[in-house]
Amino acid sequence: MPTDGTFDELVTRGGRDAAETKRAVATRRADLARTMRSAQARHEELREELERRRCELEADFARQRAELDAQISPMKQQLARMQEMMWTVDLYLGRDEHVELIRDGAPAAADTPITIRQRVLVMAEESLVLMDRRSTGMDARDLDAFTEWITADPANLDRVLPEQRGVVVLVPTRVRSDSGSAFEDEARDAENSRSWWLLRNGEKLYLLTADITVGDRVLPRRAEFVEVFDRRLFGFGRAAGEPLVPGSDEWMKLERQADARRRHYMRIMLVLQGIVERTPVWHPLPPAGVNLLTVEAQDSGTVVLIQDDETSIQLGDGRESFGQWQRRLNAKMRPGMRIIGDWHASAFDDLRRDGDGRYRAARHPRLHPRSVGCVPESGVPHLIEDRRDGGVIVRYTRTDTVWKRDVPIPDRPGYVYGGEMPVTPSSRASCLVLPTDSWVLPFDLATREELQYYLNSRDDRSAHFLTMVPTLRSAIAAKDSEAQTEGPFRVLLAAQLIDAGAEPETVDGVLDELVHWWKLANTWAKPLNGNPTHEGRAVRQILAEYRSRRSHDADPSTATIIAAGRAVPGAVCVARNRKGAWHVYAASSPAHDPHVFLDITPIDADGTLGTTERWQHLPVRSATLLRPGWAHEDWERWNFAANPMHYLTGPEREAVIAEACAQSAAIALCITETHDKRRPSSRQLISYSWTNPLPPEETPLREQGLRKYRNIDDDLITARTFQITKDRNGVHLTEERGNRYGPSFVQYSASPDDPSWPRFDKVGIPWWPESATRYGDVRARLAWADVDALARVDAWTGRVAAAAAKERERAQAENAVVDQYVKAVSEVIRAEQTATARRRFDEDYGTGAEDLWQPHLETLKLGDPIHPRNLWGLISIARAHDHPVEGQTLSVLDAHARSHRYQAPGEWHPGRQIDLAGFGHVEVPCLVDP
Repeated sequence: MPTDGTFDELVTRGGRDAAETKRAVATRRADLARTMRSAQARHEELREELERRRCELEADFARQRAELDAQISPMKQQLARMQEMMWTVDLYLGRDEHVELIRDGAPAAADTPITIRQRVLVMAEESLVLMDRRSTGMDARDLDAFTEWITADPANLDRVLPEQRGVVVLVPTRVRSDSGSAFEDEARDAENSRSWWLLRNGEKLYLLTADITVGDRVLPRRAEFVEVFDRRLFGFGRAAGEPLVPGSDEWMKLERQADARRRHYMRIMLVLQGIVERTPVWHPLPPAGVNLLTVEAQDSGTVVLIQDDETSIQLGDGRESFGQWQRRLNAKMRPGMRIIGDWHASAFDDLRRDGDGRYRAARHPRLHPRSVGCVPESGVPHLIEDRRDGGVIVRYTRTDTVWKRDVPIPDRPGYVYGGEMPVTPSSRASCLVLPTDSWVLPFDLATREELQYYLNSRDDRSAHFLTMVPTLRSAIAAKDSEAQTEGPFRVLLAAQLIDAGAEPETVDGVLDELVHWWKLANTWAKPLNGNPTHEGRAVRQILAEYRSRRSHDADPSTATIIAAGRAVPGAVCVARNRKGAWHVYAASSPAHDPHVFLDITPIDADGTLGTTERWQHLPVRSATLLRPGWAHEDWERWNFAANPMHYLTGPEREAVIAEACAQSAAIALCITETHDKRRPSSRQLISYSWTNPLPPEETPLREQGLRKYRNIDDDLITARTFQITKDRNGVHLTEERGNRYGPSFVQYSASPDDPSWPRFDKVGIPWWPESATRYGDVRARLAWADVDALARVDAWTGRVAAAAAKERERAQAENAVVDQYVKAVSEVIRAEQTATARRRFDEDYGTGAEDLWQPHLETLKLGDPIHPRNLWGLISIARAHDHPVEGQTLSVLDAHARSHRYQAPGEWHPGRQIDLAGFGHVEVPCLVDP
């Protein structure tokens, strides 16, 4: 092995002294260390120089790039404007434009105005073609089906474009593609958002496509350009209420956006103007021609703009929306009625819970049994047979298969298959339907006129396209089929209604309404055909109802009765029943659960009020049969389907509260009530009482109470939970036992906003205030409270909080002193560590290497051999037990802490001996100002 000559010279030979050799090696080591430091310094200088040059080059590059961008940017803008101009000219000239004549015929007269419709329509929503084959309707692949539909019947064309000469823009569908392939979905969505221009000229129909996407509307809304500068839409960079400064960067940016919108709508009009001037689509034209871009054409009536997408000027017909109508009817569902639904709707399918493929099978929470693999048939009325879990139950024949053992072999009596075999289930499955479900409708509550209205309503159809259209179409078809089955009966009844005074022109509408009324009144879920007994009874009752309606409509006392009923406090409806008697229905008060109980008062013909029956529940059937003369909006929201056994009247609630108070020990504070509408049969009362032997004013402030700020010990306040059950024999209160701890008293920090209530800022409250925001979870409501008692507890808790605050201040001051000791001890230990390291450094580098000491010390990375938290614990334990600290060694403090099991104030409790790492001899120094 080759050797270093220098090293050989340092090897002890001939008894040379080892100490001298070590000093020589240390000197050489120090020299090498200096050389390395010099090289590292030079390396750092070179790196900094390279970094400086790199920054200069990047700055120079950025400067030159900015100069080039400044030169190129105007050219880019000019090029973009030129490209936009060429595109606009191409639109006007008809480049990449395709016009197809889809129906020929006679054109409109030359003086017929050209109508431009603002709203962009949807082919799938207007035509509803292919809804039977695909739940999402048509898309861009089915344009031939749409053109066939719109040319098949003049009524179809009038629905989309009723004017004799005009244009409307359509897109195939707004339903997003869901094929499973992202690329295919993107391509389909692009085709489905493509604009198709339907042009009409008398009997002639054209379908045009151009190289422009129209968007949501053909014409701008009245405030569209002003809205661009609305702070609520765009002004995020400004403070609330600060106006937009004209000429600012934000102003210019928003102005460019507004200008881009203007140019977009101008290009749309240029496409139409090009059609006027280049093609014979709207020929013959007036002798003076037509210029769609001038205001004079609109003023003269040559061009008509229909703002059918301008919500600010749409008044509506005052009818409730489809969603409101559906929720109102669904709330009245009851056994004996029929419902119709789309059981393949995404909202219903999304409730399905997927299995893991091994241990847990997929299931739908609304279906029973759990293993059922089919759903009710869509588009077919189903009879409601029962109630459950706040909803209704329909049962249906299963079409899936189940596996069973011992299945008989056909044609071989006494023989069965070995193992399991698939068979058709013999029992029916059931489905739970809730009033909030969007895929169902009460078939017997909805009239055909209402169904047709919402199917024809463009706004409602667009908002609920996938959920309502299949259900409405199926319901209308079922209504028509049932009416056709009842044809002979209806002909007979119509003749008798005419004999009773009905007008022949309006008898069909009157007949539909009366047949609908009779089926609801008698819970009749079948067509009236083939059963003479029921048909005869129906004829008699319907004729009697018709005569009763006519006589009451002509009764001059009706106005007096309605006025007297409306004057009753809390009145929500004035109506007459099947017998012709008038009643006023007022909300019972005070009602803990709104929209359940009513005070019913009869009204005489002269407006005199009779004896009121309080706290009455009106069933769905009875409410359906009423003929309201006046009704408040709350009447439509009334919970007629509520089970009266699940709700308490005012007197019943007062009785159970009094019973709960009587069972409360010591000082009763309050009683809360919990009622989950999803499980209406479960209702609880929780009573809270101060059960400490001493009253709140005399209860001492204990250490535990000081640590539990904003809380109260269980031995001070006791909670007792009572279950409320109601049956025909009355209301019963049963205490729930077995819960060791019970509910906490301090649940919410909020306090009632009612100024008549004191604020319980210290104690908190165990109920959710009525004025607070309602959330989806079930929270306790206040049923009764002793305000004075709660105020006494709040005062006691305030004293606890004040003492806790004082204790925290003392602990913080004590911790500050202990932290000073810990810092001083840590400095002593660090000094010893540094001195030890310096001695070894002098041995390794010699005494002349002072310039190398500081860099060497930095490489050692001396840590804390004893964690500061452990030092804090030793000193805190000593001070807590009045043991001396200053001048004491860490070993002495550790022995003292061990004698107290290391139980220090606060949360430091190691529970085992501390490793002092050889520094047990270190003494705690004196503080200058402890």
